[in-house]
Amino acid sequence: MEALPGKLFSAPMAETSTPALRHTIKDCYPETIVCSEMLSAGAIAAGSPHNEPLVTKRDFDEPLIYQIVGSDPAVMSAACSVLSRKNCFAIDINMGCPNHEIVKKGQGARLLTDIEKARTIIRACRKATPTRLSVKMRTGYEDNNERHFLNFIRMLESEGVDFITVHPRYARLGFRRTAEWRLVALAKRHVSIPVIGNGDIDTPEAAVNRMAESGCDGVMIGREAVKSPWIFRLAADLMNGNNIVREVNVRDIFIKTLGYMREYLPERLHKSRSHRFCAYYTRNARYGHELFTKIRREGDIGLIQELVDDYYRRNSHEAEKIYMVQEGKIFEMNERAPLSHEERVFA
Repeated sequence: MEALPGKLFSAPMAETSTPALRHTIKDCYPETIVCSEMLSAGAIAAGSPHNEPLVTKRDFDEPLIYQIVGSDPAVMSAACSVLSRKNCFAIDINMGCPNHEIVKKGQGARLLTDIEKARTIIRACRKATPTRLSVKMRTGYEDNNERHFLNFIRMLESEGVDFITVHPRYARLGFRRTAEWRLVALAKRHVSIPVIGNGDIDTPEAAVNRMAESGCDGVMIGREAVKSPWIFRLAADLMNGNNIVREVNVRDIFIKTLGYMREYLPERLHKSRSHRFCAYYTRNARYGHELFTKIRREGDIGLIQELVDDYYRRNSHEAEKIYMVQEGKIFEMNERAPLSHEERVFA
């Protein structure tokens, strides 16, 4: 069994896991395994030019996982064939998205209700994918039926899936209730391929604790990675037993990520992608709701950067976060001594 290249993964999020966010995550912690946005298999197979900026693999995208969503085995396999030529680490099949527009087409988490259809898709994709193949999934659609869940993941393993990512909520819940990480542990006990856990990882401590408790091979972080892309660096510090002070320049990360968006994405995507990012990232600001309300009125990234810069000029005490990692715990500090270059996460 081939080992994973690391233990920390950023999640594939529709209109959110942009090249800009991936670059920022890599700036904070280069060893993070990053994922693309959720991509339409149909658009990829058809060669839609709209998708080109979303599927372009860049220097910092190493290792990169492309995620595709669809329900037609021929289309899914064609998309895998296209993406495999981009020298990615893996291609991931989405069997977890609970969005109504996705599931009504029989895609995403809806595939969990038809194990034979899912098998046909995986078999077709496996034949078309010379690189690694993975599946990101929920633990059920209407409920968490453990017998069905175990049968499903065993099917994935038998059809040649290299690793799975388990979000331990059934799809109908969306993001309600608490993720049942015992189901990640259950998966780990019943398949021999690597299992990545995902769901409710909102602190570095949670990343380390969930992995230890479940025995999974890695953790994938979604929403919190958008708000706090430095979470991977701090989680790695805990895993490695580092005792260190880390500085995070919240303002500079905000402005630089927006700059990456302007560099990597066409203007037609600036508004949707920047607003998605800002919806999460403004939660770092005490008056984030007020700031995001202003941002939503703008579609030009330069003007959004000006709003961000103005906010932090008026609230300069919020521009930095300082963390002390000591003896397996993380403390946020109000003051700091001068830091060495090695201690800076992103400046």
